[in-house]
Amino acid sequence: MVHPVYWPKKWFFYPIGNTPPVCLTQDLAPEKNAEILLLGCGDPRNILYTVYADLAPDFRPLDVTCCDWEPAILARNILLMTMIVDGTSMEVAWSIFYHFFLDEAAHGFLMAQCRTLVQSSSSMKTWKESKYGHFLRFCNEHSLSEVRRHWVLYSESENDTELERIILRNSFLDSMETTIQLYADKICTFRAAGPLFLNMVSDGHITRSYKNFWTTGIPLSKSSQEIDASYPNPTFAYSVAGKKFNVHYGTDPIMAFYMAPALSLGKGGKPPSSVTTEDLVESAKSQFSAWCSAFKTRLSFDEAARITIRFHVGEALAFSQALHIAKEQKTTKTGIHAQSWGGPPIMLDEEDYGLSSTNPAPLLFNVIETSNLSDHVGVVNLLVATVPILQRKPWSIIHTSTLLRLDPKNLPKSALSNSACGDVPTFSMLLGVIPSPHLWHFTTRSNKHEIIASSAFQGQLHESMSWRFISSYVSTVVLRSQDAEIGHFKFTCNEAQLAKIFMGLYLRMFADENQMRNAKKRGDSETLHKQNIVHYNRASFVAFLDLVKGNVQVDWLRTMVLLIELIQNDHTLMIGMNNYQDLMCNLYLRNVHTLFVHTSKYVESLRKADDRFHGWKDIPPIACVVLKIPRKHLKRIENVDADQIQTPMLQCEVYGPNFHNIYSSIHLTFGDISTSVVNGEPQVTVNQDSKGWNGNSPLIVTFYLPSWTLSNAPTTTQIGLHIRSTPSSQSVALMARLGMRLAIFSTSLTDTAHVHIVRHRPDSPQEISHLRNTPGYSRPHPSAKTTDLTMKFNSSRERAVSLVVRTYITDPDAARALASGSKVSTTPVADSAVMVAFDDHLNHLTYPFPIQTNHLVTRIARKSLYIEVESPIRVDFSDARDISHNPFPLAHDENQINLLNIHYLNLDTLTDLRLPRKERDLEWLSYHATMMFSGPEREARVTLRPEDRGALLNVKETIGSILLKYAGLEIHKPQQWTDVFGLSDPNEYGIYTLIFVNGIKFDESSHTVVIDACIVPLVDGIMSKLLPSLHAISKSGITKVNTLADEMQAWKLLLPVVAERCRTWTHTDTCEYRTQGIPVSLDRIEVNPLCSCGKGKNLGRFGTVAEWAPFYEEATRVAIGPLFTFSFMEDAVKSLTDSLDSVQERYMWKSQCATCGDTGLKLRACAGCMKVRYCSRECQKIQWKFHKAACLAART
Repeated sequence: MVHPVYWPKKWFFYPIGNTPPVCLTQDLAPEKNAEILLLGCGDPRNILYTVYADLAPDFRPLDVTCCDWEPAILARNILLMTMIVDGTSMEVAWSIFYHFFLDEAAHGFLMAQCRTLVQSSSSMKTWKESKYGHFLRFCNEHSLSEVRRHWVLYSESENDTELERIILRNSFLDSMETTIQLYADKICTFRAAGPLFLNMVSDGHITRSYKNFWTTGIPLSKSSQEIDASYPNPTFAYSVAGKKFNVHYGTDPIMAFYMAPALSLGKGGKPPSSVTTEDLVESAKSQFSAWCSAFKTRLSFDEAARITIRFHVGEALAFSQALHIAKEQKTTKTGIHAQSWGGPPIMLDEEDYGLSSTNPAPLLFNVIETSNLSDHVGVVNLLVATVPILQRKPWSIIHTSTLLRLDPKNLPKSALSNSACGDVPTFSMLLGVIPSPHLWHFTTRSNKHEIIASSAFQGQLHESMSWRFISSYVSTVVLRSQDAEIGHFKFTCNEAQLAKIFMGLYLRMFADENQMRNAKKRGDSETLHKQNIVHYNRASFVAFLDLVKGNVQVDWLRTMVLLIELIQNDHTLMIGMNNYQDLMCNLYLRNVHTLFVHTSKYVESLRKADDRFHGWKDIPPIACVVLKIPRKHLKRIENVDADQIQTPMLQCEVYGPNFHNIYSSIHLTFGDISTSVVNGEPQVTVNQDSKGWNGNSPLIVTFYLPSWTLSNAPTTTQIGLHIRSTPSSQSVALMARLGMRLAIFSTSLTDTAHVHIVRHRPDSPQEISHLRNTPGYSRPHPSAKTTDLTMKFNSSRERAVSLVVRTYITDPDAARALASGSKVSTTPVADSAVMVAFDDHLNHLTYPFPIQTNHLVTRIARKSLYIEVESPIRVDFSDARDISHNPFPLAHDENQINLLNIHYLNLDTLTDLRLPRKERDLEWLSYHATMMFSGPEREARVTLRPEDRGALLNVKETIGSILLKYAGLEIHKPQQWTDVFGLSDPNEYGIYTLIFVNGIKFDESSHTVVIDACIVPLVDGIMSKLLPSLHAISKSGITKVNTLADEMQAWKLLLPVVAERCRTWTHTDTCEYRTQGIPVSLDRIEVNPLCSCGKGKNLGRFGTVAEWAPFYEEATRVAIGPLFTFSFMEDAVKSLTDSLDSVQERYMWKSQCATCGDTGLKLRACAGCMKVRYCSRECQKIQWKFHKAACLAART
C-alpha cells in the first residue's frame, strides 16, 4: 500500500460528474486502436461522448478499462449503458440517472432493468453469455460480485413498505435541505460554461440551477414541474458509506455537460441575456440524448462495433500495480489487494487476462486518464503507478488534473513544482515522462476562463496536465514505415549527487513531518492542509526509487548507502527515524536495497527461546503481523460524529522502552481468523465479513516489518493500531477517547490471541515474491549499447542542469575517418536531437529532455573513438521568440501520422457558433481571443515590430485576426465582412494560400472555439486553372492577411497539422508525405505543403457554395484554433486585470452598464476603481463576483 490509510467514516458519493466530458481518443490518430485506462472513472459521460465525437470514420477498436473504488458508481454506469442498448427512452434514462426522485413509470423501468441485470450476473460465466457480456466485461469475480450486490440492493428496494419509502425519502430531503443551507451561496461551478463563464455567473444560472436541484432533486426544466416523483431513487441511496443519502454537495447534473453553446444565443436568435436556466437543462438533455443515441447505434453493429468496456472495483494505485505485475510476471494472481479496506487480492479473469486468452485484455495503454486522483493520492504516486503500464509510443499519454489552492499572497508558478516534490525537469527525466509545458510552446486546450474565475472568486484553479515520453521527430522527415517505440534512456551520474536528489524528494514528500518549518508557517492554510491530508508513506518513496532504478546506470548499492546515511543524519523530520524501519522493510520488499539485518544469517543469529519464531524452520528477513482488534475498541470512535473527527490517518506502531517504530503500509478488513500450525510454523486464514462496518466482526490489520525487530525485546514490545497525530487529529473528541498516544488498540507482542506472526499476508502468498521480482519499470527491448547519457547537476545537487550524450563510433569506415581527423559538425534537428556529421557519416543523438540547442559543447575523442555533445537543459518554452525547432511536431509509425501537441477534432459533431451577431453578444469571443497571449507576448505586440516578434506570435495574431474578422468584430463596415482570407507574403509572392471559412465552431471539451475552413494553396500547376475563379471571388472580397517570411515558414509547418487534425480520409500509397516529407515542401513557396490525399473530401459548407465550386478539387479541410500559452500563475493576475480592463473600458467608453448594457443617463461608476459603470445596485451585485479581483487590482 503506497498511500496512507484513512479512517473511512466520512466519504462522499460522486454518482454524477461535475465537469464536462472529454473525448478520450482526441490524442490518437483515426487509425490507432484506442486502449484506454480510466482511473477514478466516475460516471460514463467520457465514454459516451467519445463514442459520439470520435474522429475515426470507421469504428476503431475501442477498449476502455474503468477502475473506481466505489462499486455503486460502476453499478450505475452499467445500468445506464444497458438501458441505452435495450432501447429505454432517453427521458426515462435521464430521470433514472440524474433524478434523486422518480415517478412511478421511471421507477418501474429501473426495477425491471435491475432484475434483468441480477439474473444476468449470477456468475462470471452467466454474465459473459448474456446479451451484455460481449461488450461489458468484468476484470475479476470480485468486481462482478460488488457491482451485482448493488443491483440486488436496488431491486430489493421495490419490496420496501410505504413507511420505509417515506423514511428514505425524508432522509433524502433532510440531507438536501442541509446542503442548501450550507453550500447554496458558496458553490460557483463555472467550468461547464468555458469561455462564456461570465454569462453563467452574472445571469445567476449557477445559483438558480443548484438551488432548484437540491430543493427538488430534479434538474429545473419545463417538464420537471409536471413530474410526480415520490419514489426515492435507490441508485443514490447506496454507496460505500452504506444505505444513506451521501451525495457530494457540489453535484449538479448540468455541470456534466457543455453550456457554452446554449449560453451564446437565446432561442429564435434572441440575445444571450434571454437564455434561461431551463434552457441550459434542455441543452444538457439534448446532449445526453445525442451521446446515448451514438452509443446505441454503434452497439447495434454487434461485433463490428469493436467496443469493449471493462470494469474493476478497487483503488487506482493498487489496480495499476496489479496490471504491471500481471504483465511482467505473466500471471493473473497478482497478490495485490484491491483496496486498503477489505477485499481480496486482485485475481484477474483468466479468460481475458490469461496467457491462453484468444482476445486478451490490454495490460499496457496508450491513453491513461486519471481524473482528479492526483488530489487524492498524490502526483508522484500516480505517475509511479501508471508510467510502467503506458505504451512506449510518442502518442501515448497520461492525463492528470489537480485543484490548486490559491493563496493571493504567494502565487506559485504552477501547481506542478509543488506536486512533483522537486525540480520538474529532474523529476521528469528520472520517471521517464515529461509534462506538456516542458515540451512545447502552446496548447490548443484553454483553461484561461478557469484562471480568471478562480482569481476573481479567490477559489481553486483546476490545472490539467498531460505527460508523455519524449520523442525527437524532425520536420520535413519522409513518412515511412518505422518502429515508433520510444527508446529507454538510462542515465549515468555521480552517485553522491543522485543520493542528494533522492534526499530532496524524500524531504518534500514528508514535509508534513518537518514540525519546525510547519510551526513557522502556522497561519498558512496551505501548510495546515498538507499536514492533515498526507499522500505519501515510506512505501511511496521506495516505489519511486524502484522505478528510477531502471532508468539509471550507476553503482546502485553505493547510491543507496549514501542515501541512507543522509536519512539517518537528517534532523528536520521529527518522526523520520520512527519511520526508518518501515522504509528499510519496503526497500527489501521491492528488492531496491537489502541491509545486513535483512539477511538470513543475521536474523537466525537472533533466535531466542521466547521469541515469536519458535519452531520455525527458518526466519524470513521480513514477517507479517496479523493484528486482531475486538470490535469494542473501534466503538470508542466509531459512533462519534464523522464531522468531529473527519478522516484521520491510521498507522500501526511497534514500541518498547527504547524504541518506537511506525508502519503505515497496512491493510484492514473486518472478519475473523482461524489458525493452525504446519511444520512448526503458524498459519492464519482470514474469513472476511461481507457486512463490514454494519457487522460486529473484529478488525483484522496486517502489515510487514523486519523480522529482527521482533526478536529485540519480545516481552516488552507493544503493537497497536493508532491514529497519526496531525493538527486535525489532535482534537478533543479523539484525545478524550483514545488518550495521548491516539491508540485505537494496543497489546503486547506476547498476546497470541490478538497478535499473530506469519510469513506473508494470510490471503496473499504471492505478494512478496511478485514485489521482489517485478521491477518498477517495464523491461525495455534489448539493444546494442552505442551511446552513454550523463546527467549533470547544479552545485547544490538539487537539480539537473545539463545533459551529455556520448556516441561510440563502431562502424570501421567511420572509425577510420574520425581517427584520421575528419571535421565533425553538430546540427540541432529537434528540441531534443542533434545530428553529428563527419564525411558521409551521420549520427542522430537524442536527449531525454529538451535542450538549449544554441549552447552545444562538442568533445571529440579520436583515439577512444567517441563524440559527445553537452547541452544545458531547456526548462520550458515560455519564451515564444526562442522558437522550437519543430513547433508543430508529428509522429509517424507504420505509414500513419499522429499529432503530438494539437488534439484531434471531429468537426461534424461540434456545435456551430451562429453568426452574424451583435458585437456585444460576441464580447466574450474577443476576450477569449486575447487570452491566447501571455504577458510577455502582449507586451511584444505593443513594443516590437512584427518582424521582431517571432513567427509563433505572428501566427497567433493571424489566427486571432481571421477568427474575429469572420465573426464581424474587427471590421469597420458590414460591407467589409468576408469568409475568404488570403495568407500573403507582402514582399514577394503575394497571396500564397486561400482560406475559405465554413464557420466557427465550439470546441467544447477544450473550452475554446475552432475555425472550420478549407484551404487552397496557390501553387504551380493550378493558377492557370483557377485564375478566372480567383478574379470572381476577389470581387466579392478577399481579406488579405500579411505574413512575413518566418511566419510563412511556420504556416507551411502548421497547415499539414491542422489538416491532419480533422482528417476523416486515409493516406494513400502514393501520398507525397511518403516520398517528399512532411510538409511536402518547406522552402519552395510554389509547392503545396500538404499531400493530395485529402483534396476534395468532406469539405463541409465549402462543398455546397456554388461560387467556390472551381476550388473543390484543390481544397483540403482544416481545423484552425487558438494557440494558448500554458497557464503559469505568475501571469494569471496580470492577464486578469489587463483583459478585464480592456473589456470593461469598452463598456465605459460606450457609457453602458457593465452588466445589462443599459445606456441610460443615470449610470454610476464603481466607487472602487472608477472604471466601470452600473445602472443599479442590482446590476452591481450581479457583476461583483467577477469584477472584484480586477477592482482590487486597479486600486493597488
